[in-house]
Amino acid sequence: MAKLFLSYSRKDDARARRFTDWLEHEGHDVWRDEDDIGGGASFSSEIEKALENSAAVLVLWSAVSVQSGWVRDEAAYGRDAGKLIPLSLDGIGPPLGFRQYQSIDLSKWKGRGDPLAAERIRSAIARHAEGSSPNPTEPDRTRAKSLPAIPRALLASGILVLIGVALLSLFLWRNWTGEKGITIVVSASPNSPDRATAADYANVAAADMAAFLPTRFDGAKVIAPGNANARGFHIDVAVNRRGQAADASLTLSDRDGRTILWSKSWNVPDISATDLRQDVSRFASRAALCLTDAEGGSVRLTRPAFEVFVSGCVAMIDSTWSTAQLSSTFERVVAVAPDFPPAWADVALLRSFTAQESSGPAHAAAVKKAREAIATARRLNPHSGIAYLAESTLEDDRVDSLALLDKGADVEPTNAFVQSDRSEALASVGRMTESVQAAKRAVELDPLSPYTRSIYIRALTYAGQFSRAQADIIDARKKWPNDSDIELAEFSFYYRYGDPHMAEQFMPRVLDYSDAQMEPYRKLLAARVEPSATNVKAAIDAIRAQSRKDPDNQTKQLLALGTFGKFDEAYQLLSDPGFQRSVDPHILFRPEFAPIRADPRFMSVAARAGLVRFWRKSGKWPDFCSSEQLKYDCKTEAAKYPN
Repeated sequence: MAKLFLSYSRKDDARARRFTDWLEHEGHDVWRDEDDIGGGASFSSEIEKALENSAAVLVLWSAVSVQSGWVRDEAAYGRDAGKLIPLSLDGIGPPLGFRQYQSIDLSKWKGRGDPLAAERIRSAIARHAEGSSPNPTEPDRTRAKSLPAIPRALLASGILVLIGVALLSLFLWRNWTGEKGITIVVSASPNSPDRATAADYANVAAADMAAFLPTRFDGAKVIAPGNANARGFHIDVAVNRRGQAADASLTLSDRDGRTILWSKSWNVPDISATDLRQDVSRFASRAALCLTDAEGGSVRLTRPAFEVFVSGCVAMIDSTWSTAQLSSTFERVVAVAPDFPPAWADVALLRSFTAQESSGPAHAAAVKKAREAIATARRLNPHSGIAYLAESTLEDDRVDSLALLDKGADVEPTNAFVQSDRSEALASVGRMTESVQAAKRAVELDPLSPYTRSIYIRALTYAGQFSRAQADIIDARKKWPNDSDIELAEFSFYYRYGDPHMAEQFMPRVLDYSDAQMEPYRKLLAARVEPSATNVKAAIDAIRAQSRKDPDNQTKQLLALGTFGKFDEAYQLLSDPGFQRSVDPHILFRPEFAPIRADPRFMSVAARAGLVRFWRKSGKWPDFCSSEQLKYDCKTEAAKYPN
């Protein structure tokens, strides 16, 4: 077994994971920064330590990794330490400085079985692990011994010329690729009234940013507090504690340290009831990511457009901004910067949201505008996952919608928004295991978002993985003890599956309802505590009465029937044409509906909901067909419903 360091671009993450799996199957200990850097650790120091401790540095060159400053630095370490093993993911040659090293071709390997070059990889790793020489991946130096002596002056001048050519080539190559390194200096504001708290917040923000940012932009470098004089963009944190109350602010300024590009402030009446430090860190990291979008590409923005874009980009995670406000912001950006890809991706997504919410004659016009924006976003950046997410929003057909989300995840595997939407789409067609995997991936990509974490908790809950859901709730509450999204996910768990007494404690905090509106919830919880016939009937009757007043609550009837095992009544409800139009397919795959799915009649319900057509067309059947004890074969029963 050898200790291996794997260097790659985060945009090649899916292929890097498959290669890691193969190497670990071979018995090696593989270090990948995403897997092995602990929370709060110093990003660069952990990488340096791993490089030093590795027997070999395996570099995955690709069209995107050759543009990565991080990958080139790691490859340079491997080269200089004599332990570089270069591989090519897509047949592309390595960048300047590494072209004398022959790469091992992985372009035809799809991740199944051994790579065609498996023996070459094994041999290269074995030689490095044993410390033997010559290294098969190093250039052949044997001919140098037979060369005639060269005068030192001529040799020196020749070396200077070569260095000059190399630097010029590197300069031209970097400008041609559009790759830019971006340094972000995080510090406590010198004007902060509470310097100690501001320094604490700034340290947390810098650590989170250093771990998060390189997964989305390889050329980012984060300078932690204590280096306020370092050159780069500046993010300053200011805090003012006033007893239990607190004010805080974030300021993003240009490299000159004086020109403010974006800012956000908080006014908190009770700091013990909020997650202010985590909120500051999340917005600081988002601002840094938006900065890399604005500054890191090949299209230059004017200063006003730059500031408007960053403002709107950060606001995408700010619940105080409406869809209309966000839309007008990004429309302003593309009006003055019509070739700027990130803004067009956001325009496409927001126009799709607008189309989804529209009706009547306005709907067709809104869909047309959305598709125009999607086409532009994809033309400017074929690797935009957001463009595929926008298109999936417009699709009524589940097959096409999920296929678009799959494509979005494939072209931009580092986009958490795409993975979150995939998770929910997969759950709605019964692929619960994949739903959990997509939600987990979203959390890995966006670990600072409590909303993304809440989606993961719900995915675990509805997949029946209760112990994991409860463990993740406990972990999330440590990080966000007061977040409303985490509280709602926790309430959902306890309300249906966990301790009903805990659910009752959460109700006043998470449900903005009157006492009359909350009465059916209380009765359901009372029936869960004491499931007598009287209590169960009272709960179902209360929920049914509420549903008659509000058709949007129809689904709650079905959930109540499933909760208390009233399966014949559930089938009666599912056969009602009026109810069929409002049923959310997602709930049919929850744990309490396993007895309903065990009945062959379930396939007729699935057919009416369009699910059978989806499973047949996609060729991917739901989990319950193979994971539950059924008295029928899904495909055989589905064949009875050809339409």
